[in-house]
Parts: sequence; C-alpha cells; structure tokens
Amino acid sequence: MLVKLLFFGEAVDIPSTSIGLGLGLCTLWIDGNGFTSASNDLGALGYIFLETPEVDVGHPDADVSSSFLNLHGQVVSFEIKPNLFVKSGGIAHVVLKRSVQQDGVLLERRIELQTSDCRGVSVTSNPLTFSAEMVQLARPVASLDQVVSDDDVVAIADAVPTDNTTANA
Repeated sequence: MLVKLLFFGEAVDIPSTSIGLGLGLCTLWIDGNGFTSASNDLGALGYIFLETPEVDVGHPDADVSSSFLNLHGQVVSFEIKPNLFVKSGGIAHVVLKRSVQQDGVLLERRIELQTSDCRGVSVTSNPLTFSAEMVQLARPVASLDQVVSDDDVVAIADAVPTDNTTANA
C-alpha cells in the first residue's frame, strides 16, 4: 500500500486570550486514489506545510486495507508529528485512524508511517491531531513525484510568519 500526504496548517493564539485558532488543509493519496479535506482543530500551535514522499507501508491485513481504500465520506483521524525543518529534509511520523462498526463494536483501524526527506516548512509546538471527513478528488495526482514545485516550496518557506505569535508557538 502506497501512502502520500500533503498538508498545510497554521494555528495561533488569539491575542490577549489562551484560545488557539487554526486551519488545516490536507490531501491524502492511498494506492493512487486521492482524497482531500479541511479542519479547524489542529491541536497545536505553529505553522506547517508538509509534503511527504510516497511511502510503501507494506501489505496491511485485509481489514485495514479495506478500511482505507475508499475514504470518500469517511472520517479519518490524523496525528502528524514532524521535526522542525525549513524547505526540505524533514522527518514526519504520521498515523491515520478510521473507526468502523463491526457487530455493534467500534473498532479502530490504523496505518502508521515514518518518513524522511519531506518537503516544506515545519514550525509546530506539538503533534498535530485532527479529524476530517474526506472527499474523493476528481483525478488522482499521486503519480507525480512532487505535487508542489520547488519554487513554490521556497516561496512558502519565505512567507512563514515571523511575528511573536508564531515564534512563541
């Protein structure tokens, strides 16, 4: 099973409060099928733009494989733990979870991967955790080595906010 993740997120504290406000946009490809979604609950402060390489997670058992092959309209929980990096060379540990009902019992199916040589920018305070209802993309693009061009990664890295809210995250 091949997995690729493209994720952008930013969360900051609202000034003079301890309330955080954030936004995350993710696109996930599993075996060439693309799914996308957004979330307003990142679970951590900071800024991240992350593109993982396509990762071969082996051959999960049939229950796990069938739970992740068609994610359209399904809720997926994400946990993304990147190291701090700018422009390239980052490491990310990603956990994808789906809960399924089976014989009246809620079971958790998960895919876990660790990858290096990620592209983008990561300045986050803690692992990012969120759930999102996925929507299938009209056409898969996972066959591309890079979804975002090198020039765009540089432009995104150069545009990272440098004010105190992100610096303190």
